[in-house]
Amino acid sequence: SGDEAMNKNSVIEKMVGRELTTLFPGHRAESGEALLEVSKLTGGIVNNVSFEVRKGEVFGLGGLVGAGRTEIVRRIFGADRSSSISLKLNGKHVTINHPKEAVVLGIGLVPEDRKSEGLVQLLSVQANIALPNLRDWSAWGFIDFKRLHDTVAKFIGQLNVRLRAPAQAVSSLSGGNQQKVVLAKWMAQPLKLLILDEPTRGVDVGARSEIYRHIDEIARSGIGILLVSSDMEELVGLSDRIGVMAGGQLTGILAGDEISQKSILKLASKLNSI
Repeated sequence: SGDEAMNKNSVIEKMVGRELTTLFPGHRAESGEALLEVSKLTGGIVNNVSFEVRKGEVFGLGGLVGAGRTEIVRRIFGADRSSSISLKLNGKHVTINHPKEAVVLGIGLVPEDRKSEGLVQLLSVQANIALPNLRDWSAWGFIDFKRLHDTVAKFIGQLNVRLRAPAQAVSSLSGGNQQKVVLAKWMAQPLKLLILDEPTRGVDVGARSEIYRHIDEIARSGIGILLVSSDMEELVGLSDRIGVMAGGQLTGILAGDEISQKSILKLASKLNSI
């Protein structure tokens, strides 16, 4: 009801210190050329899915639980095998059979379960940011520790990670700050595409607004973002275009004024109404 919406908005406004309308950044300028082209992706529940993510855009994947969204991004990243998939990155065919190959190509993944898949909880904040970047920060088997320390400090500051020291165990941070560390480890290396799977699950509203701002900044820098979110407000508020999944199939792609919660739900239940 209208009263419930007003109450929700006022609670969020008090927690964040700003109006709900400013929780999400403004939409970016029209995105550029195709960055990632996915063709005929098939595997598990996913059947013959094709779409593209453009440079500097947030391409959202919407749908009900079990529609196949996480399966798609895991297969693109090489975490799960596909029965069939054709990938182009910057117009060139690429093969990704393992996450290591995705990372070398400039693709990062912020997974749905950050605690078990996105971070090594027993290691420090600094070590977690360094892990995927050691290849770039070392030569002849020696790590450039000055570069490591300087880069870690830069992104801790840029993402406003609240902590006592970089040597602090990442497990001691709040959910929102842990998620910022996951973002930092990918931002600290040359990146073309960032995949975000439920990026603010378990994160308080104040940290959410910061994470949304960082996502927008990443897209504005020309990096493509592939976003999976079950939070309808988040999906609509962040995405430039949205592909909607139902029963492992892509039932439609929405852009501009076509994007609304109603349109997403209609496409998300399309297969059930046939």
